[in-house]
Amino acid sequence: MAASGESSIGASVLAVHVIDTFLDYIGYVLHWREIDGKRLLLTAASAALALTAVATIALYTTHLYATTPPPEALAVRRPIPEKLRVPVIVELFTSEGCDSCPAADELLAKLDGDQPIPGVEIIAMEEHVDYWDDAAWRDPYSSRALTARQNDYGRQFRIDDIYTPQAVINGQIQALGSDSKLVRDAIARAAKGMKATVDVEFQSVSVAKVKVDHIPSDAGLCDVMLAVTENKLVTTVTGGENRGRKLPHTGVVRSLVSLGRMTPDSPATYTMHLRFNPRWRRDNLKYVVFVQDRTSRKILGATAVTP
Repeated sequence: MAASGESSIGASVLAVHVIDTFLDYIGYVLHWREIDGKRLLLTAASAALALTAVATIALYTTHLYATTPPPEALAVRRPIPEKLRVPVIVELFTSEGCDSCPAADELLAKLDGDQPIPGVEIIAMEEHVDYWDDAAWRDPYSSRALTARQNDYGRQFRIDDIYTPQAVINGQIQALGSDSKLVRDAIARAAKGMKATVDVEFQSVSVAKVKVDHIPSDAGLCDVMLAVTENKLVTTVTGGENRGRKLPHTGVVRSLVSLGRMTPDSPATYTMHLRFNPRWRRDNLKYVVFVQDRTSRKILGATAVTP
């Protein structure tokens, strides 16, 4: 508000200055002047025309200054710095053998690419389960361990039968993975509340230090997890329900391991030894480190970094 007031005052001062200058000029030319020995008087019509020009210039100048936003207003429009955004993990349980899953895969990719929710950093984890694998098609990214992880969530959410595509947001809310409104609303809700801090510092190309702090005091025993995800993967499916389709993938979980356990009592530091499978493209990898309560399954803090 202060900046806007200063702009208005500046505009008014400049307008007054412009008007005074032109009035001085008109006052001069309205007097009798000697031109070629004859005394001429500026006509009333000419004076009116000059005054109209003065008023137009003064109003334009005032408008120009008044509508130019102050630097503070321009600063508000800039993107929110990453450090100020709340990380929210979206786990999508999916399979190339399921014909309902490509729409959910596409939604996850869009959320990851567009980052549409202000103040939130969406971290995509596409987790391929193995119960769709059969003789017709075996998902090359499927994992029994990820099926077990989905089963853990099923017990937590009291779901009789796990399904695909299922989205689990920060370990607290589950939704149909292809329902954009449900997923986005769940992300916005999960972003609220206390968050642990997770920092990663690379010591070398293959070693990084992880520091976890500010675990909420009401949390129980927590797992500190490391996921390696890969973007820009594409599969041409030759069998099963998606036969003949080319399926793109974002944030595919290539590896998921525990770095250790901790309680809210004190911060913890871990060392990550980074190993790369030669089939993974390093340029497309992300390391996702997150803290998850073992009892509630709630994810309390997270970060995603590139190698």
